Amino acid sequence: MEVIFSTNLEQEAKMKVCQALGNIQKVNQGKYLGLPMVVTGSKQQLFGYIRDNIQQRLKKWKNKLLSAAGKEVMLKSVAMTMPTYTMSCFKMPKKICKEINAVMANYWWGEANGRNKMHWRSWNKMSLGRKDGGLGFLDLEAFNTALLGKQVWRLITQPNLLVSKVLKDKYHPKQSLLKCKVARNAS
Repeated sequence: MEVIFSTNLEQEAKMKVCQALGNIQKVNQGKYLGLPMVVTGSKQQLFGYIRDNIQQRLKKWKNKLLSAAGKEVMLKSVAMTMPTYTMSCFKMPKKICKEINAVMANYWWGEANGRNKMHWRSWNKMSLGRKDGGLGFLDLEAFNTALLGKQVWRLITQPNLLVSKVLKDKYHPKQSLLKCKVARNAS
């Protein structure tokens, strides 16, 4: 077992807690449920693993052997679902979302002789619904905002949950969630 401490806690207190818990180890970095346990540094580096995982997964699939329908199913069912849990907890940087979109677009259009083929349609247009002339791929930035909005809705509609109480006490103890300013230390 491992434990994470606030940076505000003194080193001596950290050691006492670890000993009281049976010589438990202090964690500096790691993942829990696929998410980083310590959120520090550049978000580009922190969430870059999602882009890399999607890229690795797409490299394993034989692009030339799949029809357009097969590629669509693979992208929608696997590549677009991989960042869902992370995006429901964190605001992903726009650059990472764009890079993931670029990886998926490159897979969609394919490559020849080690170079990406011509993209005949922008990914933004392919992200439109079928009735609007697109293929219904997710707009990752909008999807991220929707997932975070769902979390906010849960905090507003269920204020008696433990997570609602903790977040209220930490980030907006004196006013409504919708009226408070974003704290500098907010994740």
